[in-house]
Amino acid sequence: MGLKTLLKQDLIEWLLAGEPWVVYRMLTDLLDKDASERSVICARKAIVEHPLVKKIFNGLNRDGYWGKPKDIHTWWPRKETTFWILPVLADFGLDVEDNRIARACEYVFSTQLESGGFGWDPPTKPGDCHSAIIIESLAKMGLLGDPRLRKAYEWLVGRQRLDGGFWCKDTGQIGGPREKEPCCALASTFVLGALAQNPELRDSKTARKGVGFLFECWRNRGKMKYAGHDSQIGTDWEKLKYPFTDYKILKFLDVLSQFDFARKRLQESEMVDLLLSKRDNTGRFTPESIIKVWSGFDFGQKDKPSRWITLLALRIVKRICERRNARG
Repeated sequence: MGLKTLLKQDLIEWLLAGEPWVVYRMLTDLLDKDASERSVICARKAIVEHPLVKKIFNGLNRDGYWGKPKDIHTWWPRKETTFWILPVLADFGLDVEDNRIARACEYVFSTQLESGGFGWDPPTKPGDCHSAIIIESLAKMGLLGDPRLRKAYEWLVGRQRLDGGFWCKDTGQIGGPREKEPCCALASTFVLGALAQNPELRDSKTARKGVGFLFECWRNRGKMKYAGHDSQIGTDWEKLKYPFTDYKILKFLDVLSQFDFARKRLQESEMVDLLLSKRDNTGRFTPESIIKVWSGFDFGQKDKPSRWITLLALRIVKRICERRNARG
């Protein structure tokens, strides 16, 4: 099923009547509008003027972090902390052209370890999944040319294991006593998300092996539980959820659909059909799992369709269809 079949005029109008981050991504990612077009410029400008985004920026410390300094090293709390806010703002389309974003990114870089990774609990230990989320955000925010981010990517690529995936356990690294154990599916998804932002790595051997591992996770669904937290492909995995800091179908497909060489396999997979089965009769998608502290946003509510979730789902379909159209 192609995007044109899904993107009816009433659905387009509904999306364009949404929040400015939805409108911005709709114009650029689904309708292919150029960044220089007035409608795109206006939508992007409106993002930072929206009350919910203003509230986020009001919580930014003058030293460049949200919450407490240590929150960059932890997965919790799940809002008003740098680790959670930066990826969301990057997904919305904000970047270092905004001085506040630039300040936040500088704070994040100030926590970078000598290895190139970013520490979590304890802060002196870099984690593949944790670092990948940060690296992906920094790349999306326009810092690919920064030598500090290049160093982070070098560290991340060096963490790939025998089966092509990634795992935060040092004992599982090549040459370690647990090198032959399966990787962490969650960590692998996030690392591939970071690699997808880097044109130099998007078609690399590292990316191809990593994507192969993720398809193995799908092939083995229900048969085995991979290492790491919440790494089983099951009924909970199938739930639509945002922000993208969980191992769920929307993040999984969002990552895989960014690799051109993966799209043919996605066309032949049941994953996209599973995603599309979640539409209502108007073509809209409703969150199935939420983080309550994000309830001010439509992706943080279960009671009605979400424009943002709908946009993300349709963008996945568009990427896969583009590959089909390009190759015949």
